[in-house]
Amino acid sequence: MGFGLKRADLQSLAQARFDDSLFLWQGRRYSSAYYLAGYAVELGLKACISRQVFAETIPDKYFLNTALTHSFDKLIGLAGLRTDFDQEIRNNSNFAASWAIINEWTPDSRYEVHDKSAAQFLIEAIGNEKNGLLPWIKTHW
Repeated sequence: MGFGLKRADLQSLAQARFDDSLFLWQGRRYSSAYYLAGYAVELGLKACISRQVFAETIPDKYFLNTALTHSFDKLIGLAGLRTDFDQEIRNNSNFAASWAIINEWTPDSRYEVHDKSAAQFLIEAIGNEKNGLLPWIKTHW
C-alpha cells in the first residue's frame, strides 16, 4: 500500500475492489474474484485505521508497521474496533460465520486456485448487507 492515501481514497478503493471481485466472479474468473475480494476488507479496515492518524503527528513505529499488515485480525485491533467486533461476533451468529470464511483469506491466495463456490462464499461473507464484514466496516469508517 502506498503512503499518502486519504481515508476517502481507501474507502473508494475498498468498494472498487469489492465491485471488481463481483465483476470477475460474473466473468467466471473465480480465483481472481476470491483474491481481490479480500483486499476490499483490508482497504476498508485501513480506512478505519486512518481515522486515528492526525495531521502534524508521527505515529509510533508499532502503529505504522501494524498498519501495513494484511492480517484482518490485527487491523481490526489497530482500528480500535476490537470491542465492537467481538460483540458483533457474540450477538450475530451469521456475522460470525461470515468472519470464519473471511478469516481464511490471505494475500497468498493469489497463488491458489479457488472454485466458483469458494469465491461466492467469500464475496457473500464480505458483501452481505445484513451479515457481511464490508457493510459492518462501513459503519465504522
